[in-house]
Amino acid sequence: MSWLLGVATVLVVAGIAALLVLSAVRRTVARQEAGLPPLPACPPPGPPLLAEPARYLGTTYAPSSIRRFNGYGLLGRRLVGLALDDGGLRVDRDGDPWCIPAADLRGVEVTSHHAGKEVYADKVLVVDWQLGPAMLRSGFVLQEATAPGWAARLRPLVPR
Repeated sequence: MSWLLGVATVLVVAGIAALLVLSAVRRTVARQEAGLPPLPACPPPGPPLLAEPARYLGTTYAPSSIRRFNGYGLLGRRLVGLALDDGGLRVDRDGDPWCIPAADLRGVEVTSHHAGKEVYADKVLVVDWQLGPAMLRSGFVLQEATAPGWAARLRPLVPR
């Protein structure tokens, strides 16, 4: 019977810990989204100039590559479809796209790391962009051979 009390105690403590963590995440997201407009609506997709599957590494506050931005579902790492068209950069998360309009681009580089993740090769496309008053930096792991081409196509879109 005492083992049953032990199991119940562990389950209660784990449940309380999970609630505390989820509550903290919700508060962080709400704090980071405060004062920011929603993500720009994606226009209908045009013919892609470039398209490739990529691993999304996350979004941080620019110029940091470590201080994560958690708002609007941009937290997390996952496989995405990345496409560049005349309107800007489209990131497709399993049919739920978000876009970085060309007018909001502020910088582009290729590096080996972003958001605390090192990939040990210069194949991470890092894009700086403006969302209201916030400067954000999003990272995408591409093929090592194609990452420089993406940066070359994006650089002319960045205002001087």
